[in-house]
This record gives sequence, C-alpha cells and structure tokens, in this order.
Amino acid sequence: MRIQILGSAAAEAVPALWCDCECCQYARKHGGKDLRRRCGYSIDDDTLVDFGPDAFWQTVEFGIDLTKTDRVVYTHSHEDHLNPVELEWRGRWFSHVSKQLKLYGPPGVFAKLEKFNLDPAKLSADPIVLSGTETVCDGDLEIIPIVAAHMADELCLNYIFRRGGKSILIANDTGWWKDESWKRVANFKVDAAIIESTFAFFKGNLDYESGHLAAHASVRFRDKLLEAGTIAPDTPVAVNHFSHNGMPFQDKLEEYFSQFGIMVGFDGMVFDL
Repeated sequence: MRIQILGSAAAEAVPALWCDCECCQYARKHGGKDLRRRCGYSIDDDTLVDFGPDAFWQTVEFGIDLTKTDRVVYTHSHEDHLNPVELEWRGRWFSHVSKQLKLYGPPGVFAKLEKFNLDPAKLSADPIVLSGTETVCDGDLEIIPIVAAHMADELCLNYIFRRGGKSILIANDTGWWKDESWKRVANFKVDAAIIESTFAFFKGNLDYESGHLAAHASVRFRDKLLEAGTIAPDTPVAVNHFSHNGMPFQDKLEEYFSQFGIMVGFDGMVFDL
C-alpha cells in the first residue's frame, strides 16, 4: 500500500493568500517543503482522502490520474477538505465520465453537496454515508472510520485504511479524541500513522487540544496510541495539517519532533507499506 501526502496545510494553505506573517513570507521566498497545499492524500492509484481547493495543483504535481480513482473518502465538510466546485466538473455538461465514483463521508458532506445543488447521480457518483461505527469493505480496501473531535455541530471522521495486510491511520482535523474513539482505535493495529498538529507552535501553547492539536499535544496523542496498542514503538508516525498561524517552518518542526521520533509531513511525502 502506497500513501502519499498531497497537501500538508490547514485551511489557508502556506503561504496564506493574503498573509504577511513571518511564516508566509518565508514560504514565498524559500519554497520547498515550506510551501503547503491544503490537506489531502492518495492511496495507491484508486483512492483519495479529501478533495479540496488545491486538487488541480495536486493532481498535476504528483501525477494523479483521476480517471483511475474509484473512491473519495471525506473527513468532513470544511472547504479545505471538500470543494464542491472541483466535483462539479464531473457533471455531464463538463466532462465525459465512463465509470462511477464512490463518495464516502459523514452526513455533513452530503448536506453540503445538496446545498450547492450537486446531485451525486448527475456526477456519476454513488454516495455512501458513514456513521463512524462501521467497517466498510470496498473491493480489497477496508475503510474503518473513527469519530474525530473537530466540530461540535457536525460528525467528523478520522480513518484507518487497510489493504493487503497493511494499514495506516489518518487522523488530522481533530482535537483530543473522546473516550469512545480511544476505545475503538484500541481494537486495531496499524503499520503507520499520520496525526494532526495544526497549531504546532501557536502562541507558545504547545498543549492546545480543542478541535485541533498543537505540537506537544500531538506527541501526547502519539503516546496515547502507543498505550492503546494501536502502534508499536517503531511504527512510523508523522504529523501533518499545519496552519501558518502555528509557524510551521519545516526545519523547526523537524528539530522539535525528531526528539520524539516523529516525522514531519510535507507535500509529496510517501509511505510505502
């Protein structure tokens, strides 16, 4: 199983369009790993996790052939993860589409599509609504949702993906999980994990954990996964989904997280399991 990070930023991207903070000015000047598209992932050639406003840039940069995509698995309805405009181009008036696409996600995802008058049937797409308690088998891919702690008024999901005896946890856009989610994840073991650190070094509060995580809260989250038995001490773990407000300079993030044995995500990073 091959997982690639297509975007390592939170909602505003890095550099944020209008921002003149130190982080954004540095990213504009230096580029490289400090340029961050909105968060998303590809799994092998057939699965996308989220599909946001940087989809075109991501598919071109990383050679993603959307005609091979069988499914998009959404975490929640925020615009940086679900951009209805990019889905609209699957419509019959805009594109010739020869196969069905499966859309997985919590109810809020489909409510948003309805709000934008996007009927999945007219997009050659099949909607599959997830509750956060089931395990879905789609071909040889298992999709195991875990309830995230991100929005008070909408179900948001993290996921374990399993294929060919290998598995990965993708857990961005969440604060500290509720007990039910920790109990659920303890039933599974994964071969790699990508966890969230949106606020990283934001205002020096490294233990922030409400809706998102800051740097030390991310370390504690990793340690809780160890305690639950979901990962082992040698399991590869990376942090991802960085807001420019958290000052996510790649070199400073690597300096901080390396002391805890945690990698730092960047656009294009690959996990081969």
